[in-house]
Amino acid sequence: MMKARYVNEDGFTLLEVMTSMLIMGFALLLLLHLAMIALDGNKWASGTTSSTQLMQAKLEELRGSPSPTAGVDTVGEVVRSWRVTSAAAYLARIEISATWLNMDSVAQTYSVSTLVKTDTP
Repeated sequence: MMKARYVNEDGFTLLEVMTSMLIMGFALLLLLHLAMIALDGNKWASGTTSSTQLMQAKLEELRGSPSPTAGVDTVGEVVRSWRVTSAAAYLARIEISATWLNMDSVAQTYSVSTLVKTDTP
């Protein structure tokens, strides 16, 4: 008595394999695009965060000065500039700007403005 051999040649056809590879290729391209968007967002967030921290540090430094003066400096990739104008007796307005380049080498600028007490009328 012969045993029946299991012969099942069901499987994937070349067309099915090629279709699935095409779908996976498109999915990977979309994921790559999303990754690039995420990297750009991370760079923007990093620049915004560091510039905000640097502006805050400069503001604290100017706030501790009896008569703050205008100026410009560079910290890392961020260029800070600040203006000091008289707002009233013993009161000065300080405007600080921070500028850096994004991934596309386009300048991004953020500014803050505040009033501080001074020793000069």
